[in-house]
Amino acid sequence: MSVFPFTEHDGLCECAEKAEFDAMMSSGSFSNIPSSIPNIKSIKDVKYLGIVKDGENLKAHYYIGASWFIKDKCAFVVKPKVEVDYIKLFMTALELNSENEAAYFSNYYYIDFEKPAIKTNALDNVIAPLLILHYISLLWHLVSRGLKKGYVVREENLQSKIRGRILLQKHLTKNVFTKREDRVFCRFQEFTEDIPENRILKKALSFSVRFINQLPSFKSHLQELTPLLSMIGSAFENVSEDVTIAQVAKVNAGKIFRHYESAIKVAKLILRHFDYSIDNASKTTQSVRPFCIDMPRLYEMYVLSLLRKAYGDQIQFQVKGSHKTQVDYIDVNEQIILDAKYKPRYKKGDIGITEDVREISGYARDKKILKALKWNANIADKNGKLLPDCVIVYPVVQVEENDNGELLGVVAENACSCKYEFDKDASIVSQCDEIKAFEGLYKIAIPLPQK
Repeated sequence: MSVFPFTEHDGLCECAEKAEFDAMMSSGSFSNIPSSIPNIKSIKDVKYLGIVKDGENLKAHYYIGASWFIKDKCAFVVKPKVEVDYIKLFMTALELNSENEAAYFSNYYYIDFEKPAIKTNALDNVIAPLLILHYISLLWHLVSRGLKKGYVVREENLQSKIRGRILLQKHLTKNVFTKREDRVFCRFQEFTEDIPENRILKKALSFSVRFINQLPSFKSHLQELTPLLSMIGSAFENVSEDVTIAQVAKVNAGKIFRHYESAIKVAKLILRHFDYSIDNASKTTQSVRPFCIDMPRLYEMYVLSLLRKAYGDQIQFQVKGSHKTQVDYIDVNEQIILDAKYKPRYKKGDIGITEDVREISGYARDKKILKALKWNANIADKNGKLLPDCVIVYPVVQVEENDNGELLGVVAENACSCKYEFDKDASIVSQCDEIKAFEGLYKIAIPLPQK
């Protein structure tokens, strides 16, 4: 089996399989790979991790993960361009108070359990931490509302009382013939938290805790996670984790408790990931199931969490505009529009920024978005502006150039605003750089956390 490693936004990495890859390119083996990324409705529809033809080569784009090209024979792996601290990234991105936003995150990664695992250590311990931290975030929202109860049928040999109906055959066998006259064997219904849905959640929680305690990259984050896990665990104190694989498959929370749906879905993924064996939660592996992570969407959630941490509910997310458009964020207090762009652009000053300027400028003229901002387009604001300011947020380190287009050779941290978090005591625009060629347009670099 051959595994061809790529880096996001780039071509094949230097690897031992390069000669084999070149031979396959020359023979037309990759002829069914498209030359552009097709429009998709769901991340499940992403083929070959979004890898496309680029002249005489192949090129990765914004998805990372592992995917079969030819089952059991040839696979692609796409790694991030920099050594990302995934634990910090996932924890920050999922540190949101909104249950809807935590559930929204489910749409932007996918694991294919129907296909065999791919042998690679290039993405060691990426998908499991994502699953588990997403699950903990969903559980925190769920237990904050309280666990749901339901009726469960129980059979017990009760002492000196009768509940429900007596099971005569079992009562005779266990009590009458053995002369236990103080006992009555009964079947009854009990209204309890110990229902199958909660048992599945608790079992997946146990797997998650075991994994967190075993994985070295979690050690520096245990101080943050331990109180949260303790609080969630106490909510399940009266719930058993005794649940069979058949019961796991049978449970469909959407028909019973709508707000349980996302948590049950991710719990099932965790149990399948570890093959329903808690011992597997403490084992290291050199293979991964085919999976895909939409990095632009993950970056959106990461930036949203930083914005909410600084500015709270004045930041609105995924604000709908006209003709099925939507902008990533608006700040209703500062009355500005922000859009996150996970792109390898702006490497040399503002080269390549025009397309994004056009897009965000359109949002600033969209009547639905202006209404959400409470912006009166017919009257200038206190600064004499007829349109709101717009900010492009991006993750890359950039090299600046002067007004003549000459490179200054200065990295972003020294040449432009590069923030690892927003200053809550300052306006957003004051922390940005003006895009000099355009009025009322700004940019700010928010890098991904790195190891």
